[in-house]
Formats: sequence, structure tokens, C-alpha cells
Amino acid sequence: MKVLFDKEKPLEDRISKLETVVSRLARRSKKVTSAIIPPVPISSYASGEDVKGDILKYMFTARGVIEKVILILDRKPSMGVIVNISISNDAGGSSKNYIVTNKSSIFGPNVEVFSSDKLSISINPIDKEKDVITEAWVAFTWVPHVSDSKIESCLIDGLEKSLSEMFEET
Repeated sequence: MKVLFDKEKPLEDRISKLETVVSRLARRSKKVTSAIIPPVPISSYASGEDVKGDILKYMFTARGVIEKVILILDRKPSMGVIVNISISNDAGGSSKNYIVTNKSSIFGPNVEVFSSDKLSISINPIDKEKDVITEAWVAFTWVPHVSDSKIESCLIDGLEKSLSEMFEET
């Protein structure tokens, strides 16, 4: 075992060495990093002879915001397609409607959701005879609320140690 303080040296030298050690430890303790889990992409696909109604259902386990929805249809609708985004829970619910006139659409409902909220995204062509949909892709980005995000904080030394251990295993 390495002796940190030589008891034969004068008290001033031992105090000086202790100050050096404490200042180095203080510098290291300020080197902290944080990693936040990124937004969650969720998607679904529906196909058939006449796709309409619900094309995606999802239940949330934590609070967050639906920021972006992407819808891709098999063809451009002649009159348009009504997209309904509905959020429901035991207390009630809310919905937003959009009219999509392109084969591919992106919109941001910015809807806040809570744990156990149920999401339903449905599509219905305005002209059901002309606009028969056979394929629909839908995806949305859900951003968890900071209070429900898992945030890992560690000293840089600990992170470097974890990374080196990980690379040694491979």
C-alpha cells in the first residue's frame, strides 16, 4: 500500500500535499455528463382492399408530447382524406382532425399525453368511391416529459471505466 503522507516530513509539506490532492479531486468532480433518452418513434402499417377507420392504436406509459405525425398513402386522394387523432382516458378525451390532400403528409399536433392515455389514429376518405385506399403508413414522434425521462449522470472517470469494460468484453 502506498503511503500518502510521510509522517517524517514537516506539517507544512503534508498540508501542501493534502491541498494538492483535494484540488485535483475537486477538478475531477466537476466533469459530469448526462445522457437523455431520445424521442420515441412509433409507427404502423395497414393494407387491404379498402383501408379506412383505425390504422394505429397505442397506449402511453408516461407523460409526453406527440410532436410530429407522418402519413403516407398508396396514392394521392382526389378529394382528400380526413385524419382523426384521438386521445382518450377514463376522464374523457379529445381529438384533432386534419384533411390530407397529398400522398404524403407531415403535421404537428403537439398533443400532450399522460400515462394510460390511449391514442387512436384513423383515416376516412371524403369521396369513398373515388378514393379507395389500399395501403397506409403512419408514424409519430412521442417526446417523453423530462420528469419521466431516465437521466443518467456519472463522473467522466466512471463513464470511461464503463466504456473500457464494455470494449474488453467484445
